[in-house]
Amino acid sequence: MSMTGSWSRNRLKFAVAGPLFEAGNRFIPGHPHDRLAQFVADQHPGRVLELCGGTGYAARLLAHKSPTTRVDSLDISPEMLAVGRTRLHRAGMDNVTLHQGDAAALPFDDDTFDVVMSVLGWHELPTDIRHRAIDETIRVLRPGGQLIAIDLDPPPTARTAFDIYLRLTERPHARDVLGTGLADAFAAHGLTITAHEPATSWAAPFQMVHAHERGI
Repeated sequence: MSMTGSWSRNRLKFAVAGPLFEAGNRFIPGHPHDRLAQFVADQHPGRVLELCGGTGYAARLLAHKSPTTRVDSLDISPEMLAVGRTRLHRAGMDNVTLHQGDAAALPFDDDTFDVVMSVLGWHELPTDIRHRAIDETIRVLRPGGQLIAIDLDPPPTARTAFDIYLRLTERPHARDVLGTGLADAFAAHGLTITAHEPATSWAAPFQMVHAHERGI
């Protein structure tokens, strides 16, 4: 199953939703894009790859916070990327590049990036593609490079509401990342888990996983 094939039926969804996602990102509880961009900026990386970046919203936040960092943002959806390129042009940023591509077959050389990051992206990938994407992430990370992900996680005090949200809006494979699922998947592919912060409340219904490549 190719990543391109798995997304073909969602083309209309993203054509309609791209501008809405771009506008709505700033209103997500807990501001995960801002949180990730600041966390990555604090690492002072030279080059960063954003996976499943959509319109490149987090990439632009990072580029603003860390002007010396070169950021590549990859997404499968040309509709989302078209929205992102318009925003980039308006912002006049020259340290962000948007790419259309498959997270399971990255168009980058080995040992290219200091950090690979993602905001609410891993749960979107079907299980088999997610595992291939982890292998590809490890391939493009430099020795000792970091993988930093923010993704869905059920808040301890709102599990019923969160479960309803999942059933109404997400596909079954999204549940793979909940709890320790995402961290366990990273570890199973040979990454070392540096930190895992689960969701703590409905005000921030996401987890953060920080891992690094072991080749140091």
